[in-house]
Amino acid sequence: MHSLELPEIEKRLWLPENLGECDKRQYLDAAKLVLMYQMGDVTLEQFRVLLLYSLLNMEFEESSFEHIQEEKWENIYLCSELLNSFFRIDDDGVMHLIQDYIHNPVKVVHYKLHSFHGPKDSFQNITYGQLEDGVGEMNNFMKYGEFESLVKLFAIFYLKKTEKYSKVNIEKRITFFSQLDIRYVYGFYLLFISFFNYLTKECIIVLDGKELDLRILFNASENTQTTETSDEPESLGMRATSFQLAESGVFGTLSELRESDAMMVLIRMYDLVLRNRKEEAEQKALEEKSKNQSHD
Repeated sequence: MHSLELPEIEKRLWLPENLGECDKRQYLDAAKLVLMYQMGDVTLEQFRVLLLYSLLNMEFEESSFEHIQEEKWENIYLCSELLNSFFRIDDDGVMHLIQDYIHNPVKVVHYKLHSFHGPKDSFQNITYGQLEDGVGEMNNFMKYGEFESLVKLFAIFYLKKTEKYSKVNIEKRITFFSQLDIRYVYGFYLLFISFFNYLTKECIIVLDGKELDLRILFNASENTQTTETSDEPESLGMRATSFQLAESGVFGTLSELRESDAMMVLIRMYDLVLRNRKEEAEQKALEEKSKNQSHD
C-alpha cells in the first residue's frame, strides 16, 4: 500500500499499489479504467488521476480561487504518479499491467434479482470443463477482441449456488449477461489472466509432502525431439489433451472428465508427464546402450 499523509487535516490515507490490493469497489472501478486506458479512451495521465479519485473514493470539486485550483491539480498529479506502480515497464519501455493475484475480489454478483457465485480464491473447486472453456475464451478475446468472449468467460464461472456448469445453457447465459456492467465482466477477465499466469509460470503445490511443479504442463519438454510448435503454447492444447485423457479412461468419459475437479485433473496430467519423460529417458538409455554394444 502507498501511504498518503495530509498534515493539514492530520489524516493518513492508504492507496493500493496494484489491482491485487484493491477491495471489491476499488477493483471494479479500476478494471473499467484499465479497459478505457487500453482502448485508448483516456491517456495515461487521465487514467492515473481518475484512478486516484476512485481508489480514494473522492469526488471532484472545482475551487473558485484559480491559484488554489492550480495547486490542487499539482498535488493530485503528483499523487497520481504513485499509480505507475500498477504497471511494470519492460526493456523496451512498454508498460504492462501487474497481474499477480489469485484471490477473487468479487465472489458474488447480484444481477436481475439473482445472485451468482464466482470462483473461490485460487480458483478452488472449479471443474476441468470450466478451466478448459475459460482458457478457450481468454484466447479468443486476446486474438479477436470480441466482447462476447468476455461475457462467455464470465458466464462460465459465475453460477447460482445450486447450478452445475455442465447443466447450464451457455448461449442463453451469454444473452442473459449481455447487459451486465462492464466492470464485472472485464474485471473477471483480468482476474482469470492473473490466475492463468500463476498456473503456467508459478504454480507449485504440495501434495502428501511432495512438491509438484505444475509449470511443466505448460512448457515444452526439455527432452522432446520435435521442433513443432503449438497454436496454443501455454494452454496445453487443452482440447486435444481432454480427448487423450478421455480415451485413457482415467477420469471416465469426456463428460465425466469435464465435471472432475480441475486441480485433480492437472495433478494427474503431471503424473502422466513425469511417467512419459521417465519412459523416454529409459528408452533413450537403452538405444544408447545398444548403439555402444554394436560398436564393440
